[in-house]
Amino acid sequence: MLEKLTDPANRHISEPNRHALMLLEKVLEQEPQPVICEVGIGVGATVSAMCRVLAHRGQYHLFDYSSRLDDLKPDLDGLGFTNVVYHGNTRRKLDSYNWALARMLQARREAGGDVPLFDFAFLDGAHAFHHDAPAALLLKELLKPGGIILLDDYDWSFAISPTMNPSVMPRILEAYTEEQIEMPHVKLICDLFFDHDPAYRKLDIGYGAREHRRAYRKLAPDAG
Repeated sequence: MLEKLTDPANRHISEPNRHALMLLEKVLEQEPQPVICEVGIGVGATVSAMCRVLAHRGQYHLFDYSSRLDDLKPDLDGLGFTNVVYHGNTRRKLDSYNWALARMLQARREAGGDVPLFDFAFLDGAHAFHHDAPAALLLKELLKPGGIILLDDYDWSFAISPTMNPSVMPRILEAYTEEQIEMPHVKLICDLFFDHDPAYRKLDIGYGAREHRRAYRKLAPDAG
């Protein structure tokens, strides 16, 4: 998998997410053995960088297609990163990382004890509401008080995508309404589930002229 980082075709996803790395460093200041997750791995740029920052500490859970994780695992094993846990899903139409997240949440509830697991969650999935809205809600349940969630492509839409806009991919018109094509789905998710939730506080992560990402901290129950 990691050999794809040098492929010019992947230049737009070959650099690690700087906000994810920055927030992981912040988490490590409070929790030296964090449990973190990444939903959607691309070609592994952020994964490999996060592994180096973790330096074998804690656990790193990855959620994506099984085929991608199967390609990535030998690379990470070869680099000595053994603290990675893989949660794969098939490419069937209605299967996704949501099922693995749901089963994880169910298992933790059935086991009793503490349900929240993650100190940091990075959601960089399909950027489509029907996938990422359930994922966001599941991650809210799995995030520890004081934990941080980062959502990528806050202002992305199918309309502005160079590869998925209707002029390039006409079949997108069969799957989505014009409103769904124009509207940024992650922005809608943030507005519905985070911006107005008093248990979450938006973090200033140094946005530029456009808000490509949003980050939130889950407040402790007694926090103001």
